[in-house]
Amino acid sequence: MSKPDVMNDIRIQAKEIADDVKLYREICEKEEYDFDQTIKESNIDEIPYINWSYFKESNQRYSELLRIPYKNLSHWTISSSTSGDPSIVGRGTQDIEIFKRNYKRVFQEYSNMDSIEDLILFAPCLRFMNRMPGSWMGKRGFLFYRDITKIWQDYNITYLLKFKFWKLILHYITHFKAKAFIEIDGKLLKKTLKRVEEERIPTLIANSAPLMYENFIHYRKRYKDGFDMPESFRIQTGGGGWNGVKGRVKLDHQINKASFFEKIGDFFNIPISNFADLFGATETPIACGGHWSKKYNDIVLHMDKEQGRIILRAIDTLEKIKKTKQRGVLQAITPYGVDTYAGHSILLDDIAEILDFNRCDECGRENVIVFRIIDKLTPEIGKGCTSFHNLYPFKNNPNL
Repeated sequence: MSKPDVMNDIRIQAKEIADDVKLYREICEKEEYDFDQTIKESNIDEIPYINWSYFKESNQRYSELLRIPYKNLSHWTISSSTSGDPSIVGRGTQDIEIFKRNYKRVFQEYSNMDSIEDLILFAPCLRFMNRMPGSWMGKRGFLFYRDITKIWQDYNITYLLKFKFWKLILHYITHFKAKAFIEIDGKLLKKTLKRVEEERIPTLIANSAPLMYENFIHYRKRYKDGFDMPESFRIQTGGGGWNGVKGRVKLDHQINKASFFEKIGDFFNIPISNFADLFGATETPIACGGHWSKKYNDIVLHMDKEQGRIILRAIDTLEKIKKTKQRGVLQAITPYGVDTYAGHSILLDDIAEILDFNRCDECGRENVIVFRIIDKLTPEIGKGCTSFHNLYPFKNNPNL
């Protein structure tokens, strides 16, 4: 199979999106962009971008970014908002399949997905996620995370977040409005980890760095012990949370990444090579895998150039940053997975550093842009319509 001509595909997609989407066409006209020019590494930054804020629910412009009638969408994909103002991205079936393929490739390459048998998630079950969060313009919306979870639906999955129906009823009676109450099932977590240890089951535990860190640290404090997991045991983080905020979870402290890898690795008796990280965003279909870097004492991520490109822009001027190890706002560019919405060139709110434009010296991966996430432009304040009632059972429940 021949390699895709990414640059030419980007050129074609940008032109066709401008034809389909008035909002983007007006941005391009304002910048007097020439769609017929050949796109190269040296001028890819000239492609007009769409600011991530256009997708925010509060701005009420997300429907203007569609290339097809909203009734023809598969569904809206909704971000796990930390601010109570989620991003809303309309996607058709073909675009959903492409971003799922991108994420699956990361799981296969960085977390040995094909050899995994069991998956442990700090998440509610798919049945619960299929009932939330709601509808927009009469069209169903689902969490972006729900579609990623469906990649694993044929695996044996343990969902640790449990919906508490009677607490919802009590809240409705006393407050006259619905609110979902979710807790971590500590007994289930303990039982599942012991089974994995005893039966040596190839297992991946994934999702929230804050929830993993807090629960495993409290477990060790309570029981003065950890686990001796098999070599096939893997840990997958993703979506940030190192500042203590992820989705609607908010800690009162930041998480030191080096401490996380050291303490959690020791807790499970696994090497640091058994950890993987993932970068993605609801607004773009790209997915980037990553690993711990001794060189940078940080997680380094890899953008596969066959997916597209990332570039950085100076925070104050938004000019392209051409050198490595300079901080800037991350722009994601891809021609794939954007046939139903204008998602080919998105300026995100992530602040990053590009470390190498071609190769990772530590893992040896080629044809990748190596980068790390430094911060976000927007505050993460951890609020929403769901109440996490008991997220740290090994700290709060004496009966475990």
